[in-house]
Amino acid sequence: MITRARLVLGVILFLYIIVVARAFHIQVLGVKGIRERGARQYGTSIPLMPKRGVILDRMESELAVSVSTKSIYVQPGKLKDTKKAAAILAPKVGRSALELKKLFEEEKGFIWVRRQMQSTAAEEAVREVKEAMAALEPGRHGKALSVEGIGTVEEPKRFYPNRELAASLLGFTDRDCVGIEGVELAMDNYLRGERSHLFCERDARGKLIVPASAAVGVNSKGHSVVLTIDRNIQHIAEKELQAVVDKYRAREGIALVLSPKTGEVLAMATAPSFNPNTPSKAPADARRNRPLTDSYEPGSTFKAFTLASALEMGSIRSGDRFFCENGSYVYEGNTIRDTHKYGWLSVRDIMKYSSNIGVIKINDQMDGSRFYDMIRSFGFGARTGVELKGEVQGIVPSRSGFENRIRRATISFGQGISVTSLQLAAGMSAVINGGKMMKPYIVREIRDPEGNTIYRGKPQELRRVLSPKTSEQMREILGSVVQEDGTGAQARVNGFLVGGKTGTAQKVEPGGKGYSADKRIASFIGFLPLRDPELLILIVIDEPRDSVYGGVVAAPAFNQIAVKTAYYLGIQPTEQIIAAKSERREKSGPREAQLSPGAIPVTAISTSAPSGPMIMPDLTGLSMGRVIDVMNRYPVQMSMTGSGIARMQTPAPGALLSPGAKCSVRFALETRTVKPAADGGKR
Repeated sequence: MITRARLVLGVILFLYIIVVARAFHIQVLGVKGIRERGARQYGTSIPLMPKRGVILDRMESELAVSVSTKSIYVQPGKLKDTKKAAAILAPKVGRSALELKKLFEEEKGFIWVRRQMQSTAAEEAVREVKEAMAALEPGRHGKALSVEGIGTVEEPKRFYPNRELAASLLGFTDRDCVGIEGVELAMDNYLRGERSHLFCERDARGKLIVPASAAVGVNSKGHSVVLTIDRNIQHIAEKELQAVVDKYRAREGIALVLSPKTGEVLAMATAPSFNPNTPSKAPADARRNRPLTDSYEPGSTFKAFTLASALEMGSIRSGDRFFCENGSYVYEGNTIRDTHKYGWLSVRDIMKYSSNIGVIKINDQMDGSRFYDMIRSFGFGARTGVELKGEVQGIVPSRSGFENRIRRATISFGQGISVTSLQLAAGMSAVINGGKMMKPYIVREIRDPEGNTIYRGKPQELRRVLSPKTSEQMREILGSVVQEDGTGAQARVNGFLVGGKTGTAQKVEPGGKGYSADKRIASFIGFLPLRDPELLILIVIDEPRDSVYGGVVAAPAFNQIAVKTAYYLGIQPTEQIIAAKSERREKSGPREAQLSPGAIPVTAISTSAPSGPMIMPDLTGLSMGRVIDVMNRYPVQMSMTGSGIARMQTPAPGALLSPGAKCSVRFALETRTVKPAADGGKR
């Protein structure tokens, strides 16, 4: 009996201990978890968009910013008259009253009626609804602000103040401020701030309730990204590119401006472009960043790499001559033709006249496997590593393919190999900069919200491809291409010795069904100054009409971009003829001082100098690109500071100008009213 009593007491004691332990766990150890579960059941949070960091160009001009907007939400269950509320809201938010009424009847909890509205318009719409709702309740007149069921929350909206400028490079964000393409996508982890939340409650049925004093978690700011791009050079490149695309009714075009010594990308332009403020209105094709995403057969521009490889390997010497078969050459059972009948040509003239036959004979002097290694060392067949997504690697045949003579021969003049524009520009930089393969880069700095630099882009030499001697030889040879009788004569820039190479490539038919009979890609890649290059410029025009030759279509665009960019950067002229013209100007006065198109006296520029006395124009309110266009007509020395639009100038408008006069323009940012596009939706 005693044993049974002890057993019962033991069981009771054991159960008591378990109950006490469980109570201790619930009331002491587990209280935090219980509260969190309760909060999840009776409360929730609605994510709001983070505040993204700004994107700046190298001169600190804003390319992408976040502006303050208001988003309108409605809780239909708290409104006295949803039909009346829908009727008032509809015209304010760009939606139909019937659509809103139906939406309010289906969802009684929480609805986003319109995201990212202009703040004043959003507040006005909410005020009108609150006043109407207050009028329905006796004694509530004059207390509209206390009406629940509708309100606003501040949210940022991405805005691109320069509209189409550098659009395919910058990319855009979605409505939740998440990077979708371009720099916005590549730098998204840095640009996006920490997402904030609107804290709400739930009723017994699980419907969302937003108290009048609902708390909003404050957005943290994203990092700022400073690009190597110069907004003004980008403007010049885009304007001249669009002009040539329009002139030749081309399908599309690409323009790149690089610093060949450092790998910095100064401009990356595409045509057609689009407005990143309304990306949904642009076709996907217009949003592509073609210098990275599109590969093509380069044609004759690739001959520069064939010649550089042969010189570097010692397979030929710069003084060698080759017989070019009077324009027709049967090679491995295939007939290779030149546009003109050439006999004996030097290595320089083979490049100057772009002889296919001459380049094939140079190619024959090389070992195929070593030629393959040279092509790969120039970066072809691999991504450049630029800080953007979507880059393709192009197509280079395998090493074994270079053992096939006819295949290697076609590669030597740019057929049977596929490259991107950025690859071509980076490779040519190595040809002319002393032989160093520099990694192209587009991010100059990344700064945290406090302004501290956490990353700084810098020149990165990947490898040495050519010796300085070979590079010097190539600069001189490419300089002959733009001489008066060369294929690139229209690229000449008076005031500078320049070099470059033309290209006219047949396009491959879709599906690889041979080469098109009439579709071409016209291109020109050039650099200046000749002996110490500071700028490398590539122009690619896809499917031009009326004329298809790179020397006719693309070379003039190089000329204009080179002239204006050199002027803007203050690159000193190198051609001796300028000194002679300056002396004549001092002796002869203004009329004889007129310069031919493209001439650049010292740091000035002139494309068509006016006759007679020169009067200083009124530049107030013009963009920097437009100022450059206007002042191109005057042989004066210009200096420009700031960014935005012209605010101050010296001399004053109407002043008499003399050749060589010093003129200055100061720019400042234009103030503007931001009006986000009218679109809305339920979230």
